[in-house]
Amino acid sequence: MEVVEVKGFEIEGLVLRTRNEIEMNPETANIPKHVAYVDSNLVINYQSGARAYSVYCNYESDVDGYFDVLMGSNEISSSNVALSSVSVLPGSYLKFESEGEFPAAVIAAWQSVWSYFASSNCAHERAYTTDFEHYESASKVSVYIALK
Repeated sequence: MEVVEVKGFEIEGLVLRTRNEIEMNPETANIPKHVAYVDSNLVINYQSGARAYSVYCNYESDVDGYFDVLMGSNEISSSNVALSSVSVLPGSYLKFESEGEFPAAVIAAWQSVWSYFASSNCAHERAYTTDFEHYESASKVSVYIALK
């Protein structure tokens, strides 16, 4: 994990409103269904350098509140549905990396995030503005957490 400076950028995609309590239960989790919906409705032009992202924003409060997750890309070739957009805010982010099969690698990255911020040794404070997942390859994800 490392602190990195991120320049702001725009992501277009499809939005889901949820909360961690819902997502922790496999019977109520909406994110896996949303991933399938996004995959079937968006075409991302990876050949041109576009990458997939999930942006977490519009936090109700903290880790326990509702939030939006927009799944999409910085460059979408085509879409079967209307798109939303979100601005990833510029600033300092704590970057967590994970490799392996999806979704296990993504879950492992978030477990590292939650563990770190719940630790008494945590030297940072979350901003709860825009956090994001950057899918760097078919087996590598980085989770960026906005810092105060």
